[in-house]
Order: sequence, then C-alpha cells, then structure tokens
Amino acid sequence: MNKVNQKKTLSPSINLERSELRYVFYDQDERALIDDLMDLGFEEKVFFESPITKTIYFGSKIGLKPGLSVKARIYDTLPEENIVYVDQNTIFNILEIKSTVEQDDFFFHGLLNMHMGSNVNQKLLNDVPSQIYNDVVFRIQRASEDGLLRDSTLKTKSRIKKTDLSKQQIHSNLSLSEIITILCTSSELDEYLSDKLKIILNNRIRPLFYNNLFPYVMTQYKRHHFVPTKESWKDLIRITIDPGVEYYDIGFDDPYEYLENPSLTGEYLTREKFCRLEFKLDPQVFKKEKEFERELSSIVRKYGCLAYISKKWSGSTLISERHIEKQAFWRESFGKIISGFFPIDPDWFKYGQVTESLFRIIEKSESFAPYEDEPRILVKNRNFVEGFIGVPIPSLMITIEGPKITYNTPSQGHIVKMIKNQPEFYITVENESPARSIVISSKKELDQFLHPSIQIKGYSFFRSYGFLVINVNSNRVYKLTIERKTEIKNKLPYTEIYCKLRSIGNEIGLSISNKNDIYDELQTFYEEFYPAMQSLGTDFSEEFVNITREEIEK
Repeated sequence: MNKVNQKKTLSPSINLERSELRYVFYDQDERALIDDLMDLGFEEKVFFESPITKTIYFGSKIGLKPGLSVKARIYDTLPEENIVYVDQNTIFNILEIKSTVEQDDFFFHGLLNMHMGSNVNQKLLNDVPSQIYNDVVFRIQRASEDGLLRDSTLKTKSRIKKTDLSKQQIHSNLSLSEIITILCTSSELDEYLSDKLKIILNNRIRPLFYNNLFPYVMTQYKRHHFVPTKESWKDLIRITIDPGVEYYDIGFDDPYEYLENPSLTGEYLTREKFCRLEFKLDPQVFKKEKEFERELSSIVRKYGCLAYISKKWSGSTLISERHIEKQAFWRESFGKIISGFFPIDPDWFKYGQVTESLFRIIEKSESFAPYEDEPRILVKNRNFVEGFIGVPIPSLMITIEGPKITYNTPSQGHIVKMIKNQPEFYITVENESPARSIVISSKKELDQFLHPSIQIKGYSFFRSYGFLVINVNSNRVYKLTIERKTEIKNKLPYTEIYCKLRSIGNEIGLSISNKNDIYDELQTFYEEFYPAMQSLGTDFSEEFVNITREEIEK
C-alpha cells in the first residue's frame, strides 16, 4: 500500500445509513442489470481518481462481535496484488465504527422467480421489519485545514455525499499507528473527538481491543455507484454494485507488539464469482413510493438476486476455513464427516460464550483439550436457499448459495437419548463432497439447472463460533462450536441453537479408522459437556460495559 495517498485521491460518495438490503447476482448479468437501472432513472457516479476501495476489518481475539463493525478504509488508484504490506505510516482515509444494533443479525430474503411457487407479487421490502433501528455510526478522519482529528456522528437518515464535501474536507491523513492507538488506548488523539465517541471507545471498544486487537480480513473491490436522476428520489435511495470482491488473509507481523510497532502483511485468498448489489435506503420512506418500489422489485426478481451475508462475515468465514486447512490434518479414510450435537439454551449464543464459558468446560474435561495454546476463534456464516427433490422422502437436498448450487444426499444419523427428560443427542454422518456441484454465471443458467420438480423450502441463515479441540486419548481433532440456524417457515423465522462437535482429522497420518471410535468419542463429548453447560448456565459477563442506546445518544 502507498505510504501517502495520491494527492488527488477522493473518497467515493458514502451513504452511512445502516438500513441496507444486500443481494448477490450473477456475473454475466451485470451489464443487463445496470442497463435496467439506467432505464429506471439512475445514473452512475464514477470516481476516476479513486476507483479502488480497500478495507481492513478489525475484531478481537475472542471473535467478531455481532452489531459492531470496525473498519479502516483506503480509497486508492491501483489495486493490491498477491501480497499486501502495511506499516505504521501507511495512510488510511477513514476509520469507521458502526454500532449496528439488531440489523447485523437480520437477513432479508431475496426475491426468487424460479417457477416453483414463488409469489410474483413479492416486493423489495416485504420482509423488512416494521421498525428499523437508527444505528450509530462514527467516521474518524484528519482534517486537512488544521491537521486535527474530526469525527462525525450519523444516524439512519443522515447522509454524506461526495458533493457535500470540499476537496479539502475529504483529504485525510490517519496512519495505521494512529488507528490502532484510537482503538486500543487513550491518548492525545482523543482531545478533538466528541464525548459521545469517547464513551463508545472507553466503555465498549478499548476494553475489548486492548491486548486483543485482531485484523480479521481485508477486502478490495471496484465499486459502482448509482444515484437517481429524478430530484425527488435523490435523498431516497442509493445503489451500489461490487463485482468480484477480493479477500486477503491479513495479520500483525508481531501480534504481541502491535501497539509499539504495528505492521501488517496480507496474502491474497480469492475473488468472488458474483456481483454484490446493495440498496441503501430508509424503508419507511421508500415504501411510500409504490411505483418505484415495484420497479426495483421487478429488477431483483428478473435477475434472481439472492440475499447474502456481508463482506465482513464472508471474509471471516474464509479466514477461518483457511486456518483449518493450514493445520494440514489427515482426513479419516472413509470420506465422511461425523458430528454430534445437542440443543442448548439460547443464552449460550452470546458474544464471548465460546471463549469464556466453553473454555471453562474444556479446562475441566478429562477427554478433550484445546488443540492450540491460544485457540483461534473460528467463524462460519451462511445465507442460502434450501430445497429438495424426490418424494415422499427426499432423495437429494438442494442448496443455492450465491452463485453455487449443490446437490447432497440426505445425512444419515441416529438419535441417542442419554438421560430421561434431557434433550436428544444427535449423531450425523455426511459426505465430504456433494453429489453434484454447479457454479452459475447467469439467471438463464440458473433456470436451466433447476429441475421443475425441486421443492423450495425457504431461506436459511447460519452462524457458528468455535475453535479446534483434540481428544487426549486418540489425538483426533474436532471443531467445537456453538451454532445457530434460522429458517423461514410459513413466513416466520424458526431458530435452533445447539452445541456441536465435528470430526476434522488427525495429526498422525492416514490410517484405517473405525467409525465406532468416533461415535464413542462423540458420546463422551455429550456426557461431559451437556451437564457442564447446564450447571454453568449463563454465568458470563461481557467485557463491554453495558450502556443503553439512550445514554449513548444523549
């Protein structure tokens, strides 16, 4: 990355409301979808001097907290290549802290038109809740006129556009070293920050990040901005398209001395094989524009746009999967993934429970131990459509996730009822690889591959937090997680939360394995963990000092 931004670097138009509808659509439909937006009354705003957006997402070593987004951005002329180097003097345009309340866990449905009973009258905002929370957003920049830090507080209806800022205002010089200082500790940099932001930093951010700051992922993309040409619509909605977002695995060169001498190195991971489409709007105002909403809904249906998780959660999933791959485990020889799980109290799906409460149980376990001295928190997120083919018993389960369709044989499993009046313990056996997998490049291809007899169950959202553990007797490695899956049934969300132990492999080498050995270890997991989780309950307090929304907004 450049040590100093180009003199004429300008940040793109930014709408900092958090009421966003996020979708993905297929690569080959990009030009046609843009043409339809133009016909509807949009125009593209092009920022020739800073077309590339580079974003580093920060969290803590105990994971990414839902409802909190911390990211540093650079608007640049040239993209990064395979390796990224960031030192303490590298300049960023913006440090952004978002308190996103409930919106971070809420997902909106895509609008499908797959000739399988979908409602052709679906509208863009059918599934928006009646109340959209006003999220608190802070943008921190260094003002060019006096070199001092400035922060601005914006809420859902607040908008900052490129045209609202002078060239002097949008130049900033915020180094990596200063960003880390702001996030981790009090300093002279606080002098010019608002009292409201200092409350957030001192009570919510710094207690979490001090000695625990962790850069999770870096993204890079060329964003296309679309604004309405009609004057009455200009403050109503903005649309962005991000084709082929690229992800980098990025981390501190010295994870223990980053306060004194921060530097980062990132390695290219992958590029998304689809386009991201985001609508930034105020739903309650937008719903009043019936015809406008109908036209946009029609475009979303026409191109088979699907709801999808954010870049932050997509990136954290990729990084977690890569961490497991880099351990170079040997897979069991029978090509199956065997798991055991049991339902748990919803309070267990709280930020920090994995690193606090589960660690307590592991420390007392006679059969399992953390695989790493400092366990890496692993995150997995999915937003997908489920279906099946074959009646009365499904012969294949269908999953549509972004541009990928997979056909899987139903998992085999049995229920082990351990103790009367306690929840069932489930053991499942799944194939490592799907029976069929297809990457879709256009809505036309999607229609061709989807069999007419496929029955769509609905949308599902999945999130898990966990870490690697090892069985101390067999040296078999497992992934221990707290998981939540939400399905839409009869237009209402249905949520399951459970604790799961999933076989990953071993360090010893390829050997003939007996499935019954894994079954026995999974039953031991249940016998140890379920009573311990019951007795431990919700005895956990977050690192954050709980401050009500009203107190923050005073």
